[in-house]
Amino acid sequence: MERIQQLLEENEYSLAQVNVIKIRLGDWFMAGGGPNDAYVWQQAHYLENLVKYGLVNRVSIQQREEVHHYE
Repeated sequence: MERIQQLLEENEYSLAQVNVIKIRLGDWFMAGGGPNDAYVWQQAHYLENLVKYGLVNRVSIQQREEVHHYE
């Protein structure tokens, strides 16, 4: 889960991409799955592949600092 959070902070995923992960993980946890299960890592790899194939933009350090400033 930490890796997924890191990827979400470092990249600009579309709402649809984030919703896919939220639904998949929500269903997984509702079925009794744990945060360190292989399925959760599979979702992290999905996010990593979106970055790898250039389907998302990287968030600049300045943008990340601005987000944390408002939290």
